[in-house]
Amino acid sequence: MRARELAKSLDFTLIRAGVTADDLARHCATAAQLHVASVVVPPVMTTAAANALRGGDVKVGTVVSFPFGSDDTAVKARAVRAAVAAGAREVDVVMDISALLSGRLGQARADLGAAVDAARDATSSHVMVRAVVEAPMLGERLLRRACGVVVLAGADFAVTATGVAGGARTVDVEIMRESLPVEVGIIAAGGIEDVDVAIALLDAGAQRVSTNAAGMMVETLMGVAA
Repeated sequence: MRARELAKSLDFTLIRAGVTADDLARHCATAAQLHVASVVVPPVMTTAAANALRGGDVKVGTVVSFPFGSDDTAVKARAVRAAVAAGAREVDVVMDISALLSGRLGQARADLGAAVDAARDATSSHVMVRAVVEAPMLGERLLRRACGVVVLAGADFAVTATGVAGGARTVDVEIMRESLPVEVGIIAAGGIEDVDVAIALLDAGAQRVSTNAAGMMVETLMGVAA
């Protein structure tokens, strides 16, 4: 895989405690230089990221109900609308994992569906809703059901994990790819810092890889090519 091809498959994340304005400025500058697919930034920094990347080819994303998915449905919907108003064009919404684990699939679908509807109603432009299913907590049977919830709710992508309960695994990506229609993409996320791991996840069926190590990965491939 070429460095440029990999870059366009990466979401460059900046989701951690204590992010400063200078951190964000450097992050966005690097993202623009690498031409990654997107940045994923804290909600309060969405507007600043959108301003920094305006006119370029890097999309701005943020997170809703991160990392536990335990906010009330109305709160999630409001957060999605606020994210879109702030300039986000991709929104990671953590699903109601407790509902999934409790067998309340209808509740999980309604919760995610409200977030999708909020994104659709907030703007005439298409905002990508990326549903975080937290695969490491589910097991194969429930992961397949979670994928069904993603489809019924109308989300654009299914994201493997937040990283809190475990990282991205190729087996989860493979199960998700089997369980989702082709029009629903997969984003591998959670503790991905090695370029070979990222490529393996893409080969397993992911369309994107979310990582805070995008720069290192692209530089590694550039060095290999040289």
